[in-house]
Amino acid sequence: MVAHTLNMMKENAPSNDLTIVVNTCDAYHDVLGIFFHALQDCWPDCPYPVVINTESLTCTHPARVHHHSSRIGADDWGARLRATLSTIDSEFVMMLYDDFILEAPVSYERVQQALGLLQAQPSAAVTYLIDTAVPLSRTDTDDIFVAIKDRVDYRLNSAPAIWRKQALMNYTEAGDNPWAWEVFGSYRTWGDGQVFYSLNPKQSNIYPYNHKKGGAIYRGKWVREVVEEVEKKYLLNIDWTLRGFSSDTVFEKRSLMWKLNFLQTGFRMVGLKAFHFLAGYIRVKFHVR
Repeated sequence: MVAHTLNMMKENAPSNDLTIVVNTCDAYHDVLGIFFHALQDCWPDCPYPVVINTESLTCTHPARVHHHSSRIGADDWGARLRATLSTIDSEFVMMLYDDFILEAPVSYERVQQALGLLQAQPSAAVTYLIDTAVPLSRTDTDDIFVAIKDRVDYRLNSAPAIWRKQALMNYTEAGDNPWAWEVFGSYRTWGDGQVFYSLNPKQSNIYPYNHKKGGAIYRGKWVREVVEEVEKKYLLNIDWTLRGFSSDTVFEKRSLMWKLNFLQTGFRMVGLKAFHFLAGYIRVKFHVR
């Protein structure tokens, strides 16, 4: 009876309420095949349309592709995401990245619970589909989703999530990049009255993937423990040596120039609020209390 009811819900699902957005770029084009193999394997009855947010390369995957080339030459991730979202009619979007490779089945019912929370609360901006490890407003609850505290780091982050599309656009500006968006973009959310929900740590992840190093690619290289499982499961014609593998023993530092550009981007994004990050960085770097 339960299975029959669920099947009826799927057949009658208002798929126009939610669109899946897969964020990629030309440099990560080789991971899309893995993503869609896993999506079909772990979520074969997904009722929602899929849009690929990319730069210029064509894609043959079962999705609508939105190309956006920056006027400045280099990729403008923030402008590209906003341009992609502006082409989507649904009120809500599931934000995913190309290297979020599914490893277990996705429950339609649990996705609908996350979507339903947003639909029921106009002040809710997002429901993250995994335990984000961001500080929560309470820990003594069995609720499926728990509100994230205001004024905490990574309140805005790239974890798999269902977003109110307009809220996501409001928190994203031209010139943003994914790394600065999480760090400095979080300050845009502080005190604005919007509610951010994370999956309760007591719950299993709704979007199950290996996120120990973010996904299947870490700083431009394959994450071995992710793609080795992929290679076993799917027949893919990929030369893994072209990208190489991220090391588990060598800490891959960011260059000084990258850090300076990152900080400059932060001040451009949020002005003096960027000092919150700088102060925290100094405390960690020099063990200042």
